[in-house]
Amino acid sequence: MNLLGVICAGVIAATSVAVKPINVDVVSLEQRLHKRLDNGFFWTDIASKQALVCPLKQLPLCLAQLPRSANKLLPLPAEFYRELLGRRGAMVLPVHHGDVAGIILTDFNQLPSQQTINWGVGHFSLPLKQQAILTYWHELGHLYAIDALSSQGEVIQSQYQHEWLADLYLLWRIAIETNSLELAWQQYHRRNIAMMNDSEFMSHWSVPVLAQVFELYSLEQLRDFSSFNLFYADVSKRLTLHDQDSLDEFSSLSQRTFGAGTVQPLPGYMYWRKPKLGQYLKPTLIALMGQDEATKWLAQQQMNAEATFNYYD
Repeated sequence: MNLLGVICAGVIAATSVAVKPINVDVVSLEQRLHKRLDNGFFWTDIASKQALVCPLKQLPLCLAQLPRSANKLLPLPAEFYRELLGRRGAMVLPVHHGDVAGIILTDFNQLPSQQTINWGVGHFSLPLKQQAILTYWHELGHLYAIDALSSQGEVIQSQYQHEWLADLYLLWRIAIETNSLELAWQQYHRRNIAMMNDSEFMSHWSVPVLAQVFELYSLEQLRDFSSFNLFYADVSKRLTLHDQDSLDEFSSLSQRTFGAGTVQPLPGYMYWRKPKLGQYLKPTLIALMGQDEATKWLAQQQMNAEATFNYYD
């Protein structure tokens, strides 16, 4: 991947990843989404139910469209949701209702155009493409995940499970809609960079799941699943999930490696997690730093395990 920046005096200068042209069909999908939101709220199918998609500026009018029986199920009065959304681009409010799956609240003006990280070796940035449609599909994923698990008599047990399930849907939807995994890899990199920046984002670190999907399925195999329920029924039997103790160890190791104030490596710190964390980070570090510098840095950190899946660059 071409990099904008230079390596000089052993220090990597501010670097950004070159932007590649995106599939025209994805651009048109995002344009249609913006047009629908400009025209106001709309309903969209979630399996046998529907979800109400609400632009923030029309929130009161939008929520008034809910059946009274669904409106009563909302956890907070309408005036609280603007504050709850904050600076996020979207959020989902699932409801347990016979006809309504939930509400997706959007404010796409808040979405970033790039993601940056700065640690001991330099400052790097990753351009973020098609953020509106990806964010929308991710929020749909929360609701489709509830339906998929419900069809198997299961319920979502944690926020972390909610997030990786939503990204699992997003990856499948990207494959179906774009006939490419480029934007799926962008989401992978985005999750890694967020976690590297702040271990608080471990709750959204879907990378251990996404990495397995990239290893288990080709693009063509993903596109063979005609619904997310069918994909989930297959992949759920094949995934190996980290327990909370393992995730906490990855979080601690990441904070010690990338956190502010880290001045020198501790070779023995969480040594048993380093190879796997290196495997998860390697595609993202290559995207940011280039193959040679990423490999060199991982070796210095004793994280130079080989990835077992092919990755997009």
